[in-house]
Amino acid sequence: MSVITQRGGSISMFHRLIKSTLFLSAISMMAANSSGVGMSAVEGAKKFYAQKGEAVTIRVYNSEDYIAEEDDPETPENENLIEAFQEYCLEEYGQKVIVIYDCFDTNETMLAQLKLGKEYDLVCPSDYVIQKMINEDLIVPYGEGSTPNYDKYVSRFVTEKMNGIEVNGKTGVVNQYARGYMWGTLGILYNDNYGLLPVKGITAKEMDADMMSWESLWNPKYENLLAIKDSIRDTYATGIFHTRNEDFTLNGVNYDGLSTLKNKYDAGVIDADEYNKKLTEIFNMCDNETLEAVKKDLVELKQNAFGFEVDSGKVDMAQGNKFAINIAWSGDASWAMDMADEYNQAHQNQETGEYEDGFVPTILKYSIPETGANIWFDGWVMPKSVNNKPENKIWAERFVDFLSRPENAAMNMNYIGYTPVIGGDAILDLVQEWYDIRYDEEKGEINESFLADYEIVDANKIPSLYYNDDGTVNENLSSLAYAKNIAYFFQGTLEEHDISDAVFYISGDSYARQFDTQYPDETLLPTLAVMADFGTQTQALITMWEQVKNTALPLWVYILIVVLILVTILSVVLYKVRVYQVHKRRKERKKEREMKVKTVSGK
Repeated sequence: MSVITQRGGSISMFHRLIKSTLFLSAISMMAANSSGVGMSAVEGAKKFYAQKGEAVTIRVYNSEDYIAEEDDPETPENENLIEAFQEYCLEEYGQKVIVIYDCFDTNETMLAQLKLGKEYDLVCPSDYVIQKMINEDLIVPYGEGSTPNYDKYVSRFVTEKMNGIEVNGKTGVVNQYARGYMWGTLGILYNDNYGLLPVKGITAKEMDADMMSWESLWNPKYENLLAIKDSIRDTYATGIFHTRNEDFTLNGVNYDGLSTLKNKYDAGVIDADEYNKKLTEIFNMCDNETLEAVKKDLVELKQNAFGFEVDSGKVDMAQGNKFAINIAWSGDASWAMDMADEYNQAHQNQETGEYEDGFVPTILKYSIPETGANIWFDGWVMPKSVNNKPENKIWAERFVDFLSRPENAAMNMNYIGYTPVIGGDAILDLVQEWYDIRYDEEKGEINESFLADYEIVDANKIPSLYYNDDGTVNENLSSLAYAKNIAYFFQGTLEEHDISDAVFYISGDSYARQFDTQYPDETLLPTLAVMADFGTQTQALITMWEQVKNTALPLWVYILIVVLILVTILSVVLYKVRVYQVHKRRKERKKEREMKVKTVSGK
């Protein structure tokens, strides 16, 4: 009886599906002359059957807050890209795809989880971890032509940088195993309007100049004004730029220091390629002698710093109330600037422009020091477990390709603040809207006539024009503008725009802020080095870092601690002696009273 009922139910469902098929097919045929309606019906049919069919599930592992995953009613241009991909699969392929999306806090956590047997179809590590995963045979290559949107719109500059990363002594390997996601630099985020600077006799103009050098972080005048990132690699990068700044000898070989290399490059003695090659070689030195030298310098830096920070630095910098300098990723720097600007506006009279009494606005800037900095990439890779279900690899590749559509990359950038490796018209439009002074908000396009309101100056002159002779900020700064060409990023990715549209005009008061943070000037590109996997020296690096974090305090601190302990002990002893004396005196008085009573009684 139950069998018949179940079978009957199946037949009824089968009949309903047939009727639905005929109905939807008829609708599609009737609307064939109207392509829009016809396409809508076809898509509807695909979605209908996909919902009834078996779903494919892919597991994605990414850093926290690193994708547009919330619908924001206040910014309708944003959408949940994970849900959008699932909807796209229904409409485009007639396949129900479920994305299980998990997050990790660090690359090391992610790698440990995979090695413990956690299975994912896609993960998004940093460049050095991608190298490690290729070396350890943990990931599989992408299929040829599997990501057409990525291939079409990825910045040629990015793919060339990724292509130059060496794995087992070979280049051109990373692009086979990874698809870029976000990119940026590691530099110095600073607040040249920090309240304690005048107390220390440091002017904003002086700080701007100092922050062009990693050496400034070791300068005693900035003691307790900077925070160190609690990250092995990022802080090691900072350290080695200081340790190898001057000429040095290693294993009997003489090397030009980073300052000497920069001077030779500026003088034309070496070209950009040779300069970047030598810079990258020094940047990735991790032999025992270099580790020991960097450790010594990082201990000194630690003593000059306010303390360590994991991920709170960008918030603290935005609020402007703990420290003035932070080693930061460009994405975090840009985010902190946005938050600081909002915080400032909340304390500002919008009509007069005056701030509330006693309020000190936070003015954040970002610098890439002259002797070099780190350029980094995060990318999507597929762990070998993706092969457990062959169809999962296809959908994982399609997920990456979906995110690589310029309009989706723009949503991501708008939501998370980091810079996608994707170019294209949608990204260019968004960057124009955010930063170009010629952008007409009402018309939604560039209006060249807006330039008439500005004095156009060379970008290199902005630093000298930023301040008056007395050190105060030039009141006419906002009426100045400079042109910046970032065609290096958009080359070969534009369809509606011409490459000449990659020249932006930026107001003078925006110098060294969000736009310059997200897209470094082309002249700085040779000074940017990719960090390599430290391979067999990784454990030595970890040990060095633990020693830096647990180093002995300065001698004066120990002396102070001993003095405080002795003073405490002495105070306790004196207190007990006093209590003893008080008690003794009370007993003696009590005895004296008793003797008097006895004497009186005897009489």
